[in-house]
This record gives sequence, C-alpha cells and structure tokens, in this order.
Amino acid sequence: MVSSLIVTLFFSCDQSTTQTSGSDDSVDQEILADGFEIPWAIAVIDEDDFLITERMGALYRYRKGELKKVKGLPNSKTYKTDRHYGGMMDISLHPKFEFNRLVYLAYVDKYYHLSVARFKLKENTVEDLDIIFSSNQFSIGSRIAWQDDNHFFLTFGTGGAPKPDPGPQDVNDPRGKIFRLMADGSIPADNPVLPGIDGPSGIWTYGHRDPQGLYYDIDDSILYANEHGPLGGDELNVITKGGNYGWPLFSYGLNYDVTKVSEMTEEEAAKHTILPIKYWEPSFRLAPSSLIKLKNSNFEQWNGSFLMGGLAYQCLVRYNSDVDETEIVLPEAGRIRDVAQLPSGNLVILIDQHTPTWWHKGRVVKLVPKN
Repeated sequence: MVSSLIVTLFFSCDQSTTQTSGSDDSVDQEILADGFEIPWAIAVIDEDDFLITERMGALYRYRKGELKKVKGLPNSKTYKTDRHYGGMMDISLHPKFEFNRLVYLAYVDKYYHLSVARFKLKENTVEDLDIIFSSNQFSIGSRIAWQDDNHFFLTFGTGGAPKPDPGPQDVNDPRGKIFRLMADGSIPADNPVLPGIDGPSGIWTYGHRDPQGLYYDIDDSILYANEHGPLGGDELNVITKGGNYGWPLFSYGLNYDVTKVSEMTEEEAAKHTILPIKYWEPSFRLAPSSLIKLKNSNFEQWNGSFLMGGLAYQCLVRYNSDVDETEIVLPEAGRIRDVAQLPSGNLVILIDQHTPTWWHKGRVVKLVPKN
C-alpha cells in the first residue's frame, strides 16, 4: 500500500459554487503496475484484468498482477512541444466484449491523423485489425463512449496557442467535434444535418475545444463531456444532438497571452450556442481528463457525483452537480489521466510519470476506501 499524504488546499470561489479541499487519508492506494511514461486510458475487462494505453505507442494488458505488451497494434505518432500529444489515446471495449472480444482504439496514426482501430483481442495479441475511422487532422485528445451496442461517440480535441484554432466552428473540419458512429465506423442515418452539409455526417456536435472526458449515462440516456478551456474556462457539458458548443466564439477562459478569447457576452452566447452546465473560472484551472459518474461504488459519499482527473492541480476531483460542489478528494496524487470503476466497486486511476515526485514512473493505482 502507498502511504497517505494529507494536504490542505484553498481556492477562491467564483461561480457561486463551493470549492472544497479534501485529503486522501480516507483512501488506501495500491500501485498495481508502474514503469509507464504517459498511461492514457484504461479499459476494465474484469476486477484484475485491464487494457492500458501508453501515449508513446503501446498497449498493455494487466492480468492477475502481470503486465504484458499487446502485440499487433498499428503504428502511432506523438507530437512534442512542451508535452507529448497524440499517440495512443482511448481504449474501449465493445458493450458485448464478453461475446465478440472487440476492442476499439483511438490513436494518432503514422500520418499524424486521428484514427480509430477495431480488433479482436486474443490473449495478448491483436487479431482482425480494421481501421474503421480515419481523419485528415491531428487530435490532442480523444475519448470513446458507447451509447448502445451499435453506436459510439468519439471526441476530437484541438487547442491553439496563443490564439484559438478556428476549426471547431467549421463543420468540414473534424477538429473540435464529437462524432457519433456505428460500431463498424459508418455514419448513422439519424445523425444531425448540420448547417452547410446536405445530409447526415459523422459529426454529432461541434464548437468544442479539447474534450478529454466522455461519459454516457445509460440510465438517463445523457451524454456528458468535460472540456479543457485555454487559461481556465474548463467545462462540463450535456451533449445535445446537433449542438454548437461555442468554441472559440465564446469562452469563460482566457487566451494563453491573457487576452479575451472573444468579445461575445454570455447573454449573446446563450442565444447562439449551448452553454455548459458547469464551468470553472480561470482562478481554478482544473484541466480535466477523463470522466465517470459513480454509481454503486464502494465510495458511498461519492456516489452520484462525477469524478475526473485534474491535470493542472495533479489531483482527483469530485463534482456534485446537485449542489454545484467541486471537491479535491485526492490532492497531490499526480497528473491523473483516467479513472475507472471496478466490478467490486473500488476504483483504479492512471497517473503520469514524475508526478508528484521525480522517482515515480507512470503507474496504475487501485483506490479502496479505508474502513
């Protein structure tokens, strides 16, 4: 087990919300596997059986305490500025994985374009690999969420520095979009017809920046996405068919040179775009990664809340939408890339290397509430 570290944090409260600081003294942490650089996504097969993507170009299977590389993957590329972007991103099991063994992988291919591969997993080997989605643009971050057995959603992230990339408002550009596709990658006939396009396309919504968390609530049939702002302005959105989510026409954040993203007011934006159900001001730079809503977990006090990684503050964040409360529940944990719930009701998280302390490699950590 990893020893607990209690840290108190204080943040200003901007948006008539409650921002509180927690401590990890109520959570046991167990490192299941380490040695990664940027472990980006996890797909839970069983309580002790996971698939884990490494942004730098690998897929691993953790099973009963052993970590082995999966063979037969397509080549991927990362792009490095101050950080690495692209590479292997989300990994997702088909809802009928138990019967069909189908796995879906979002990655940046050898041409630096976002693609989605579908394959069958046989032990630690890829079989029947098929590229079911190909684009002509680079994605900073991409997540997959299943609506049902036949439809899945895919995020396509972008950024722009020091000024925004205009691509999210162009429906002929895949960047800054959320796609809805059939399980074989084809376009559903009931997808929206967007302005300037004659018929349904793969695009479900547009005007996004960098959605790195995606969660479909099967019980309520609602798709949620969290999204990176530039300097602040991070969002949690309910994703509605055909919606324009405003980037970069309007933002609660600032450009990286600390100028306004646009002169559009919130009132004007509400008339033309869909505003988030929650946003965080620049004074609280969440930088959200991953998104789940806990149900029937062993963390009873967190059930019904959203959990996400906070890259900027290197923490695990809980957001209770019923009372508009944001809480840091695992401070100084590191740059958490993904969060998943295990069949037992415990949690597992992925953390980048070198955070919070230099000797830590990227790791897979199991979270269990203390008695």
